[in-house]
Amino acid sequence: MNEIGEEPVAKPSTTLGFDDRSALDAPPVDIVITVFERADYVAHAIQSVIAQSYEHWRLTVSEDGRSTAPVMRAVEPYLVDKRIRYATPGKHLGNARHKSSLVSQGNGKYVTVLDDDDCWLPEWLARRVRFLERYPECVLVWAGHFDIDADGGEVRRPPLPFAGGVYSSFEFTQAMMRANIVATPSVLFRRDAYVRAGDAFDPRFDHINDYELWLRLGLLGPVGFLPLYDSGYRLHPQQRSRQLNRAVDHLQLIDHLDGLLQNGMPKLRLPASVRRRQKADRLLSVALDAAEQGQMRIAARRIAAATRLAPRALLSRRGLGAVAATVGGGKVRQRIGAMRS
Repeated sequence: MNEIGEEPVAKPSTTLGFDDRSALDAPPVDIVITVFERADYVAHAIQSVIAQSYEHWRLTVSEDGRSTAPVMRAVEPYLVDKRIRYATPGKHLGNARHKSSLVSQGNGKYVTVLDDDDCWLPEWLARRVRFLERYPECVLVWAGHFDIDADGGEVRRPPLPFAGGVYSSFEFTQAMMRANIVATPSVLFRRDAYVRAGDAFDPRFDHINDYELWLRLGLLGPVGFLPLYDSGYRLHPQQRSRQLNRAVDHLQLIDHLDGLLQNGMPKLRLPASVRRRQKADRLLSVALDAAEQGQMRIAARRIAAATRLAPRALLSRRGLGAVAATVGGGKVRQRIGAMRS
């Protein structure tokens, strides 16, 4: 690993992040903010972009579907900035296709996608552009994030997954196979790497297509990590209701990842027995989510499927919890839900 220490924290850029380059040479960054059926937080996201010390960016704010009055009212005051535009595809594309469409419309050297409910601190862009210019072998760079509540107040700071530096494809992929350690609002990636990785977010993963993209990008080259917290990830009640769909995406990712590793990094492929246990564990998670939402038939089917894949998984804490939540009463499900929160 190539250590970079704490320089991005100790010496943040106040303008472009390049003391030896003119403004005309500064690489442009394409920023995408996607919006769907809400306008509550988009103004805050846009304000965090405008506040960036690195000024060579272009922002597209786009509603997935048709234009709505609440979003237009939120965005319109910022359109006086010529770097900002508002667009809609005119029809609902879905999360992955919407982002792919917007990214393909740009031509900046670097790209980032900011969800409409997340935000950045002012040095976010400067730090990342400086890093990727310094380390041209890296396909992306990210940093730690802090969770914020509906009002924008900081809730917690998850532990940093790495020390600052450059990490090989092997190191990054190995860590990402255990869990997604990359928060979407913290990533800046190279457009040319994105094109080589397939030039799209995968629409088969509606809820974790960012995770899947980071895996594909990481197989192409080293990645960079900055040991600091400079992006806010918003927590709100809607995320709880999406757990079931997200768990189904994770289940599908197991075999998909094996296919990626077979072509790009076969040494990291897991034995079939381990993948079966992983799928059984995911099925039990889906069963728990379904039981909490009162969908007992789905829960029972997922438990049965998990038992066929790996019978011993039923004896795990997750397995016992799934069975209890499915056959128990409302109080049992409430107790299990509280333990999972």
